[in-house]
Amino acid sequence: MTIDILPVQTEADKKAFYRFAFRVYRHDPNWVPPLWPQRKEYLDKQAAFFSYGEGDFWLAREGKDIVGTIGAAINRSRNRDMGWTAGTFGFFETLPGRYDVARTMWNTACDWARQRGMEELQGPYSFSADADPGFLVEGFQSMPSLMMGHNPPYYAEYATRYGFEKLFEGVAYRLDLGQYDYRIDNAPELLRKIARRARQRHGENVVRSPLMKDWTVEVDKLHAVYNKSLAVLQEFAPMELAEFRAEALGLKDVMDPELVFIAEVDGKAVGFALGLPNLPEAFKYANGLQHPWDLLGFLLNRRRVKGVSFKILAIDPEYWGYGLDALMFLEMGKAVMRKGYTWMDASLTNEFNPQTNKLAMRLGAYVYRRYREFRLKL
Repeated sequence: MTIDILPVQTEADKKAFYRFAFRVYRHDPNWVPPLWPQRKEYLDKQAAFFSYGEGDFWLAREGKDIVGTIGAAINRSRNRDMGWTAGTFGFFETLPGRYDVARTMWNTACDWARQRGMEELQGPYSFSADADPGFLVEGFQSMPSLMMGHNPPYYAEYATRYGFEKLFEGVAYRLDLGQYDYRIDNAPELLRKIARRARQRHGENVVRSPLMKDWTVEVDKLHAVYNKSLAVLQEFAPMELAEFRAEALGLKDVMDPELVFIAEVDGKAVGFALGLPNLPEAFKYANGLQHPWDLLGFLLNRRRVKGVSFKILAIDPEYWGYGLDALMFLEMGKAVMRKGYTWMDASLTNEFNPQTNKLAMRLGAYVYRRYREFRLKL
């Protein structure tokens, strides 16, 4: 039977696009449904991404049956900063044994990108570079943490079969706090010594909590630190302020200010650490928040969340070696243990990140999920 690739246009198309994933993952206990309000924002092309990029979405149909979904985009900001002429694909889903569907969808994405003058296709991303980057290639036996994708093992296999090659690889670390008997005093002595020296050098108040009443000012300060700190990574392209503000706003209602730390030297923000309750543990039971009553499933399970997702540890490279990373991590650990969490996720970071990988291994963390981003020359 012929596979037809049809653009997502109507409200019914958008709902069908979203609902198809439930069919793909119906037997996967580790899948967490994406939140419908966030997914619809993309399908409506109202997400912050569309202020600096463009994209389209398609349904793959076989007769009346939906057999796949895909989106293709151009991230103009990332292309400019990386010197690329690249399109991207994302929102990719298909069923096992249906490489023919994957091939047909990628053919569509490649044609779409070529028509716009692109020289390669990269992905998956949904659609910004830090939204579900890469196909999961290791760690299928665990649930994804915040801002982390999940997919069947055959997706990466399909990509390689189509001709995609590795672009980057990201890793997620897990730190089980039981190894410290839930006491920060049991953290490595070297780390605590470095943190003490940082306080002696820069003062007791070198690390502070965010001022929620000055939200916009604080977010804009951290945007500058974020871009400067991650510029040392090969795959990093600066995040647009609009995107950073939108992501921060999306996290505001679920964040705990006691799990956010800002490092300041001489009144200047030079680093920050962001920890978030690992809400996928609760969203697992919320049906993607498709209906008002789905919120009850989330609220009932939110209090049972046992993990914290350590999303960002950003330090201005001019202040590397000052001990601020160790100090913020210990402050984070202290708060996490005080609040009764039992484990921490640290994700995602490049496999060659010089700071994060060293700190994670020193603390006794281990890689529990690995993601691969792909590229294909057009």
